[in-house]
Amino acid sequence: MALHRLLRASAWPLNRLREGYGLQDLPSLASARIHGLSPRVWEERLNDWETSHQVEVARSTPRTLFLEITGHCPLVCLMCARRYRNWDYGDLDVAVFERLVRVFPRVGMVVLGGFGEPLVAEHFDELFERLSSLGARVALQTSGYQLTEERADRLVASGLQDLHISIDSPEEATYASIRPRIDLSDVTSRVRQISRRKREAGSDHPAIHVVFVAMRRNIEQLPQMVDLAADMGADNLTVQYMVVHGEELRQESLFYHQQLTNRMLDTAEERAQGIGLSVELPERFGASRPEAAGRCTDPWQVMFVRWNGDVHPCCYAPSSVVMGDLSESGFWRVWNGSAYRELRRRVNTSDPPAFCRSCTAGRVCGVNDERAHVVLAAPE
Repeated sequence: MALHRLLRASAWPLNRLREGYGLQDLPSLASARIHGLSPRVWEERLNDWETSHQVEVARSTPRTLFLEITGHCPLVCLMCARRYRNWDYGDLDVAVFERLVRVFPRVGMVVLGGFGEPLVAEHFDELFERLSSLGARVALQTSGYQLTEERADRLVASGLQDLHISIDSPEEATYASIRPRIDLSDVTSRVRQISRRKREAGSDHPAIHVVFVAMRRNIEQLPQMVDLAADMGADNLTVQYMVVHGEELRQESLFYHQQLTNRMLDTAEERAQGIGLSVELPERFGASRPEAAGRCTDPWQVMFVRWNGDVHPCCYAPSSVVMGDLSESGFWRVWNGSAYRELRRRVNTSDPPAFCRSCTAGRVCGVNDERAHVVLAAPE
């Protein structure tokens, strides 16, 4: 028994090193272990401290790492920026994945998503299984395209933590006008299947988040969307304002329909409370913003990795804002490189980078500013 405990003790630091911790982390990790804290909790607390103190060089890893395993997408959705930009697309560079292998277990959540549809990636299933085997917590952002019955069952069985699935209308015609080339009934069937498999397994995972991109053509359907989400067994309905990238869609922006939008948000919130569905709603138009609303935490908590290795600081930054290239550099060299350090120094000051001043998340310009809703694509 004593030998067994000794072997387990000697394996502990080696396991931590395999998970991407450095030698300098081991003393505080050991102290946390003595106090009954897991490495995951230690990482979360360290990140909270570094975020609150706005340190320039981070020891903790992002709480959310977006991994674009493909840039390809067969859909041409109404709100997608791809319709207006001539970007290059491909599948994730294997070298980029390998540079992140030792970091994945430390990251709070690895989100398979981006500008492409993850489920069309040539090696989606293999990459998902590899991430799970590494001990990573994995979430999936998808339109539901190519989410087959077999794949849905495999995702549940393999430990998918969160499913973020986009459904922008409870009505077939409206849904088809927003997301062509995909059938609403197919998507809702998969959500019901996953919800059923969770119940059968007695599991809370994956948590099902239905994502609704709100625009003029669907905002009056939002209360019915609450009903559909609850009926499918979703855990949450998240509503986001559409960002307009083309002049011909300007009037779809709810910035120009503020009273209607506020009324529909209030109605949806009341309905969700009545049936017990969790909802995340955007700020109402005209509401005063709390002082903390302008504080950005993404430079300490988020990393967005494109299929080609380019790293962006968040989902809202323009494609020209690149913090580093993981096809050439390791994770820590990028995460604490000069670009990230400068962003951490400036993001919450009176002189943030230019792209932060027109952030479409509204952290700087706010929901009542047109710039948060209309970001027209520049000619290329």
